[in-house]
Amino acid sequence: MPAPALRETDRGPAFPARVRSDVVAAVVSAGLAVLLPVLLLVVGSLLGGAGGNPLGSTVGLLRQALGDGVVLVVLVVVVSALGGWRSVLTEPARARSWWGVGVLVVFTAVTLVAFTTPLRADAGGYLGALLVGVLAVALVEELVFRGVLVAGFRRVASEWVVWLVATATFALAHAFNADGSAFQVLTTFLLGSACHLARRVTGSLLGAVLLHVLYDAFLGFRSQTVDGMPFLLNAGATLAVAVAAVIGFVVALRTPGPRRGSGTGA
Repeated sequence: MPAPALRETDRGPAFPARVRSDVVAAVVSAGLAVLLPVLLLVVGSLLGGAGGNPLGSTVGLLRQALGDGVVLVVLVVVVSALGGWRSVLTEPARARSWWGVGVLVVFTAVTLVAFTTPLRADAGGYLGALLVGVLAVALVEELVFRGVLVAGFRRVASEWVVWLVATATFALAHAFNADGSAFQVLTTFLLGSACHLARRVTGSLLGAVLLHVLYDAFLGFRSQTVDGMPFLLNAGATLAVAVAAVIGFVVALRTPGPRRGSGTGA
């Protein structure tokens, strides 16, 4: 039986490429964005660590990394079967926003300076687990929310709607954590918008992954410092993410919508 025709865009097939209908494609993408976090919760429950804050301990980080590894395998298989990896991983065109680039550079600089803060003597094991954990979390979550969900919804919606759906879904997914307070949902929403900006201005999902890694690493690292993270570094990182989040929305709002039936993104 012949394979379904791929859904073509200006730069190759758009995810999910084997789905002809743009509306169905958006539904499939949304379904994956819901089901994969649920799968992660199930795997975490089987491993004995679901619902907690993975940054809270070395064991929690390693459990999270293992669970994300399982989800990553499933995600790779599903996306490969549906087709459209290029639209998941890259932008049709980079957004031109010097303000956006500037604030992301500032955040990167602040976090790198923060990583020079003196640590507790027993922090070595935790930091190793932190590196593995944040890489796994960032890769899986960005593939789902800034990759699959963005690529699928771009076939039917304007960029600001894509931004809102991906960012809000990302934030709400974290509401089911044990410490999923309204404040955490808000900060996660800001991070999601900043990661959307990082994808847009770098032209690659890798930009969003790197920002996510730095953010989570900053949170984990400061818990291991001798006297806590200096106020200016905490404030600088928080402010940079908040500003990046606002710019992410502005960039999305100014991006033209898709050509109906083309499957192209912004």
